[in-house]
Amino acid sequence: MSKPLCFVPGPFVPLSRYVQAGGHEPVTIPVSRAVAEYLRRHHSILKLACQRSGEVTYLNAKWSTLYEDTVEVEAESAGNSNTAEGVFVLVSPLLTNMFPVVSHWDNHSAEGGGRFRYGGTDGIGKLRMDEAGEQVISEHVRLYNSDADSPYVYNTEDYELFGEGEAEKTLKTPQFEHYIGDRYSLYAVDDLVAVSLSDRMLKTFGYPVVFINESREEGALVDDAPVFQLISNSLLVSENRHSLASYLLPPYWNRANAKRYPLLFNGYYDANENTFSTVGPSFLEIIGKTLASTGQGVVGILWNGGGYIGSRSLQGSIYGGIGAAIARARDHYGGDADQVVAVGGSRGGLTALLAGGNPHRLPYRVRYTLCYAPPLILNGLTREYAEGACPLIWHVAEVDTGYRDIWKDNWRHPETGSTAIETLLWTLTGESDPGRLKETAGLESEFFLSGLKAGGTKLLINQGTHDAFTLSRFSFAFAAQVRSYGIPLRHEIGYRFGHNNCTDLYEQAALCLKALLQDQELDFTGTVHYRRRSPAAGEWEQAERFSPAHQPVFLEAPKLVPAGSPVAWTLYGEQGMEYRLELESLDQQAWEQNKQVIIHKRITLASGVLPDKRHPLEVCSWQEGISPSADGLSAGYYLYGLTYRLRGELDWTEVSPSRVPQPGVEPQSVLRILEEQPNPASEAFRAEAAVLCISSGLSEA
Repeated sequence: MSKPLCFVPGPFVPLSRYVQAGGHEPVTIPVSRAVAEYLRRHHSILKLACQRSGEVTYLNAKWSTLYEDTVEVEAESAGNSNTAEGVFVLVSPLLTNMFPVVSHWDNHSAEGGGRFRYGGTDGIGKLRMDEAGEQVISEHVRLYNSDADSPYVYNTEDYELFGEGEAEKTLKTPQFEHYIGDRYSLYAVDDLVAVSLSDRMLKTFGYPVVFINESREEGALVDDAPVFQLISNSLLVSENRHSLASYLLPPYWNRANAKRYPLLFNGYYDANENTFSTVGPSFLEIIGKTLASTGQGVVGILWNGGGYIGSRSLQGSIYGGIGAAIARARDHYGGDADQVVAVGGSRGGLTALLAGGNPHRLPYRVRYTLCYAPPLILNGLTREYAEGACPLIWHVAEVDTGYRDIWKDNWRHPETGSTAIETLLWTLTGESDPGRLKETAGLESEFFLSGLKAGGTKLLINQGTHDAFTLSRFSFAFAAQVRSYGIPLRHEIGYRFGHNNCTDLYEQAALCLKALLQDQELDFTGTVHYRRRSPAAGEWEQAERFSPAHQPVFLEAPKLVPAGSPVAWTLYGEQGMEYRLELESLDQQAWEQNKQVIIHKRITLASGVLPDKRHPLEVCSWQEGISPSADGLSAGYYLYGLTYRLRGELDWTEVSPSRVPQPGVEPQSVLRILEEQPNPASEAFRAEAAVLCISSGLSEA
């Protein structure tokens, strides 16, 4: 595949595809009908930007008399330019970009280091295109502490990460309501990243993207133009807390539009990374597809959740920040605050859920709330499960609290004496007791669920079993609570999908927006089951819907456990189901040579009967256990074995050991007992224990 032809034509918006041309043939460039009509209507000057040998020059251009909606170089401007090849693109002084993209960070404003500065365009890291010109690469530059003996994760010697106040300057780690990247982006944006995104949208929809910095927005917006407009990093203040939001305007946007625009909302991580890499391209595609299918526009909101690092959008200021982001879309960009679709995955799923809840009844309404892979574990997080079936929790704890050794069993907070789990909860929520959180402002609280009910939102939760960040039982319990409040819920379960999606969240968002624009109602009810369409390792993401005869039985259990530590597991199935969970010892040398030799040693981890459902509306029953059997197990490999018998049946059924969650990693589900405790926050541990953010265990679906 040839490398894309994109280059940055100075401050101008590329208005056509890039064309390799020259030599003895005249340079002609076709233009989309919409762009051509706009340029003619405004009697715009036409230029062809030409890149040769890394240098950009500009040639006068005119409309072709031979080809419709085509631009060619003027003869007097061409001179000898047709004798050498180059890459050409149409530009006009009528439409220009504000480069570089704003980050509100300045690498030179503190004493020898960097800090927040409104309107700044630097970054601790940088977003750039890869060598192939196809993917956006996120580069960090010394965000992390290089002192191996320091207990702290982040480089606070060179950067004022938490603010410019005297108290904030002394902080070494994220604190509750003091997060990294709240009012600034960590990333500077290479101009080519923005231009490449615009080129992608022009090729797909015929409309380029105009980039505008919020700090210089006044007078820059254009009405009724065949372009997307992206306003970067509006600085929001609510209850003395800061956050950032970028706004995506549809082609032909008009500030005086009589029918206001529905709003598409997402809250994720870093502001510029959200906009130019993880979420923004998909949002632009949704807006373009919606315009194509309905003829009507949608305004997108990309919010940073009140902080990049240390926040999972669970702090108290979250509601004011969401309200401020939506209010700006309403007041400045013609958004309809009563027609909001909130969508996101992982942390973005939590943020969408919180936006839909709106327990303070701020002046907006989320009509559809789409939550994909939300980690609903905080109310029941324990060390045993963090070290077992949720192998990414310690990475989360290290990143969010800023302490390198937080994973160690005897670690205590240096000032408060709090445990690791308590410190993590406090940083995220301001409450160290999960029971207290459940009673006050947590997602399972009366405060939140009543707000979710009163707002009238329709809710979709899409979860994968064997999610390396959480356990399925938390999603099952939350779904039952939601339904008990009479809140419309579609619950999608993807067996063995882990922290990944079994349906497309952005396609679903587009359907919701189309329904709003056409005054239709979508049905959000029921529990829907999905499984992998193919057992092939490279095709694991392909999903198919199915209707099980009974609740599929599955086990969430650890893959790696140190010798002497308990094995924490959770088994799911029908209430009243008998079960046996066992281990068989494997010959270690043979297994490491991809051979299975069972040393006939069967060890029972647990057996019993699944209890009745904890709530009548729950999709299934489950049993969690912490088996101490690892105390007697030597280091080595053990094959999981799971058999069950449904209530009223005579025969036992075995769940095949080959029904593993992690695709293409191991042929069967194996527990490895380690001689020593590894660092579960390390990259090496995560690479083995949580392939593709999927944990371990078994599943018959």
